Amino acid sequence: MVTKAQLRILAWLNRYPESTANAWDVTREISLPGIAEGLGVVRSALNLPIGSLEQSGLVTKRMAHVIGGGTRRRHVFHITSEGRLRFTEAAQGYEKPPSRSEIIGQPPIVETVFGRAEERQECLESLENNSLIVTGMAGIGKSALVVSLCQELAREYTIRWANAHSFSDYHSIVKSWFNDETVPRDIRAFSDMVSESKTLLVIDDFNQLSERHKSGVSTLVEALSHQPNIRLILVSRESVTTYDNVVNFKLDALDLASCCMMLGNETELSAREEVAKSLGNHPLALKLYQPEYAVPESSNDVIEFVENVVLNTLSTAQKEQITHLSLEAGLVDANHSIIADSVNFLDEQNLLLWGGNMVQLQHLIRNVVRNRLTAEQRQSGHALLAHHWQSKITELATENYLYHLANSNPSEFIEYMSSNLDSLGQFNSAAIAAIVNSSIGQNNHAAELIYLECKIAAHRFEPDIIRRNLDRLDGENLLEMKFTLAQIEGRIEDCDAMLDDMLQSSSPLERARLLIMLASQCLEDRLPGAMISETQNNRVEAYLAQISLSGIDRERQSVIVAISLIRFSIALSRHDYSTTSEILQSLSTIGSIDETVI
Repeated sequence: MVTKAQLRILAWLNRYPESTANAWDVTREISLPGIAEGLGVVRSALNLPIGSLEQSGLVTKRMAHVIGGGTRRRHVFHITSEGRLRFTEAAQGYEKPPSRSEIIGQPPIVETVFGRAEERQECLESLENNSLIVTGMAGIGKSALVVSLCQELAREYTIRWANAHSFSDYHSIVKSWFNDETVPRDIRAFSDMVSESKTLLVIDDFNQLSERHKSGVSTLVEALSHQPNIRLILVSRESVTTYDNVVNFKLDALDLASCCMMLGNETELSAREEVAKSLGNHPLALKLYQPEYAVPESSNDVIEFVENVVLNTLSTAQKEQITHLSLEAGLVDANHSIIADSVNFLDEQNLLLWGGNMVQLQHLIRNVVRNRLTAEQRQSGHALLAHHWQSKITELATENYLYHLANSNPSEFIEYMSSNLDSLGQFNSAAIAAIVNSSIGQNNHAAELIYLECKIAAHRFEPDIIRRNLDRLDGENLLEMKFTLAQIEGRIEDCDAMLDDMLQSSSPLERARLLIMLASQCLEDRLPGAMISETQNNRVEAYLAQISLSGIDRERQSVIVAISLIRFSIALSRHDYSTTSEILQSLSTIGSIDETVI
């Protein structure tokens, strides 16, 4: 007879097709850590039921490459044909949990949440008329509870899930919700679009947002919270800014009976109760507990358990890896991370959180490890990680390198960024903006960093950031940022008033670029298809007349092409095809020009 615990394992494995049994790469979800995570139990609770299933021929085990878990070989489990048949026979009355596919985005892999019936009901009642902020200490089960809420509300709402991190901004949150869909960049227009149908939007790890991007995301939350068709759920370690129509719900420890269910049935109930009570009924602490550990002393100090028991089981090298991983800004590529050679072991110990093939420490572990470090240890750790990421060619490797460089060698970071101001497009601008903003406070508001923040804000079209920093700038930097702010806000007369001073402080190439930019902006300041007015034409010609090619060598051809294209646009707008032909003929005589330009 199939037990309830075995039935849940079969149900979990039954969702994966027979073809996975012969696949080279398989998902982490059918490895032991993945199954335990999905079923919401401690890893050791699977040993007896999955072993019995294997002996009965209902489940097989093999080694395979695991994706979404470091792309390394580890044991995975497959349900056999007989197992599928036995599950079908035994599943009469088995209530199948809602599919995670009903949640758009990357929610945690959770099928079962033990207990929490009262908490879930209270949250559902709050969501009838309000949005929700779910708070509580790291590892208490906030995300799992919210997944269960989403599954219950999926028939009524379209569910979209975003995971926030240190580099997240308004745009990345929206992209997580809508992936590759085209959505308005304006917050009001976006909220109006989303409110056309009943939508539940989740932001997990809301407390991870950097100070640099909190205001932008808060503006988004404020706008969405006033839409009657939209419900928000923010998941945060601590209470955040109070929003209209958003109710705070604090999640506390799990009830004792549910804790015992998480621990499985391999030990006596009294022993499981003793373990649960000694760990303060804390879900993650229970998952970290292993049968070989001595029963903790009767205490609710979960942090003490992590420090004195969980981390003490690691080797010296593994402790160093954990320390370094705790200093990462967020998720990093597992295969290129500092823990790459220990991923399997650390995952088996339930110390890691996954997002696809990206990994980070469980937040509780990270917080405990970080808090033990001295300032000198942090700096040396960041220096080692900067060196580690400098040579990597992976997603966010450059941003990881710069994050650690800023925290270990600020002067070198400033020098690097200052030399790359003309190529900010190569970076994740949200990440760089957060790194620079954090560095400002750590380095006594250094003028070079203030200037960098303004340049990045200009690149991101964030005039408020520039405006609030103007009183910290002086000289040419102040002039440049005043000019840039006027340009972003479309104050052409103010730009013209500062233009002579700007040109005097610029190199010949910088002058040409500035004048070409102003001329282009002037051309674009009209309705699509509208003819260029005489006033606009005169202004453009006045800008172009001030460009001198003398002193420009390396970019001379690019400047000539840019001027020609501006004049071509004017002629085309006026249906002056004779002039357009002359310009095209002139461009064709210039060597090394991409034919697509012509």
